[in-house]
Amino acid sequence: MVTIKDVADEAGVAISTVSNVLNGVNVVSDETKKKVLDAVSKLKYVPNMNAKYLKSNRKNTIGLFLSSVQGDYYRMLIQAVHLQCKLKGYQLNIYVSNENTSEEIYGMVISSGVEGAIIFNESLHDGYIERLVDRNMPIVFIDREYQGENMSSVIINHYEGGTIATEYLIRQGHRRIGYIHGINVDDELRYRGYTDVLNKYGIPIDESIILQGYFEEQLAYGEMRVMILKGIPLPDAFFCANDEMAWGCIRALNEAGIKVPDQVSVMGYDDISLSSFFSPPLTTIHSPITDLGNTSTNELFRLLETESGGPGTKIFLAPSLIVRNTCKVRI
Repeated sequence: MVTIKDVADEAGVAISTVSNVLNGVNVVSDETKKKVLDAVSKLKYVPNMNAKYLKSNRKNTIGLFLSSVQGDYYRMLIQAVHLQCKLKGYQLNIYVSNENTSEEIYGMVISSGVEGAIIFNESLHDGYIERLVDRNMPIVFIDREYQGENMSSVIINHYEGGTIATEYLIRQGHRRIGYIHGINVDDELRYRGYTDVLNKYGIPIDESIILQGYFEEQLAYGEMRVMILKGIPLPDAFFCANDEMAWGCIRALNEAGIKVPDQVSVMGYDDISLSSFFSPPLTTIHSPITDLGNTSTNELFRLLETESGGPGTKIFLAPSLIVRNTCKVRI
């Protein structure tokens, strides 16, 4: 079956240009219009009226596709996206895929009926992203570098965040620094920043003080409890890959009579809204979560409103250090 993309390729124009010509939108030159109509005639293209009807019904609706909605991080992100949609007059639909395969996530996106999508789900493999390209749906990926026709990405520089945290702890005099892992690409980048800084200062990486918390407070708490019960010597400081795990770490240390930050410093990551209300308030790396939501949504609006189509862009956001009360200079 001949598609509108085939017509665009034959005429050597953007898909949006073909759409404008077929819908009588007078924004193209007579020469371009003739190229499009000649391609339509040559390929015997027949517009899909059902698809056109569906598109008219999905106007001003965007989809936010997430792997989870648990925790303050997702709450802040959703709030930011929702506010931008409200200001712009768009309806927001939220789709959650926890254990879904790439095929299922891809099916969820294309069957959603939305006009454009924001996708924050690393389970969607590259091959399925290429299939989405063929659909010509405007898409913005969060924390995943991808750029293509009608596709952009907004990324927080988590490697930089990992280096900022570790450099800060070393400047405070800490030399034996533990790490508590999360479970995704963001964590891998934070951990690489941590290890690169340790290597830079000639500090050995001690596997006995590297724990796995899966980004969950209770799991990090349990890992710390086990470590303490085993009598493994505690480090000078822990760098935790998110704030929830930092709080789990602090709870376990407090219950064992180990004072934070007097005996062990603890650094978090994300700066969720509750971080300043922890006891003690958490020193952490600020992830610009609200900016991430705002920027991703406004970039999608730009793609939706660009008549000529064309390539998307990559936008990088910088993390920053937030100093509170869970880290202390080690003399």
